[in-house]
Amino acid sequence: MTPSADPNLRRRPRQARAQERVERILDTAEQVFAEMGFGAATTNQIAQQAGTSIGSLYEFFPNKEALARALADRYIARIAPVYDTLLVDEPSLLGSDLITRIVESLDQYFREHPGAVPVLNGRLTSPELAAAGERLQSALVAGIDRLLAVRRPDVAAEHRVTVAAVIAEVTRSMLVMADQVPLSRRRVVVRETERMIIGYLTETIGDPPPSVASPRVKAPSKRS
Repeated sequence: MTPSADPNLRRRPRQARAQERVERILDTAEQVFAEMGFGAATTNQIAQQAGTSIGSLYEFFPNKEALARALADRYIARIAPVYDTLLVDEPSLLGSDLITRIVESLDQYFREHPGAVPVLNGRLTSPELAAAGERLQSALVAGIDRLLAVRRPDVAAEHRVTVAAVIAEVTRSMLVMADQVPLSRRRVVVRETERMIIGYLTETIGDPPPSVASPRVKAPSKRS
């Protein structure tokens, strides 16, 4: 979603300079939320670190809740290509191989977007972040469900969505832990996450029957 189309904005930036300022404010908000948490962060601090005035921030965002919602929408837009890559470029992955790629892809995604975890965590503890966090969580679950639907059409849709939700939630929780250990230990936590989910997946849906062939997936069409 482009800044000019973002419903969380108080005013749409019409010039490139204003759009760059909005992106800078969002980049800074992500950094501050990641470092301090949503509760401790303030719009004054975000404006100062973004190199803009508080009035300029409020010109576009009425409060930090709007910043969080705009960030959630940006995260949702940026997670879609992660799933598209797994669908199109690696269509034959099944079972443990698929889980390994999902967890590794989400680990990389969360490292590249450090503010995503505070937004996700906030849906459980902060009324102000509930809507933004739920939208992002729903996008994570929908993407995993999409991957499972293509590869495991033998699994009932309702059960598959539940499995996708468990995978998304366990991955989020474990990657929060990974953020709290030395970088040298992060890979260990990621591998343990993969082992945990692989065991769960094996227990709950088992191996695919022989009739389930490796899917061939076309690249998603681009819509203007």
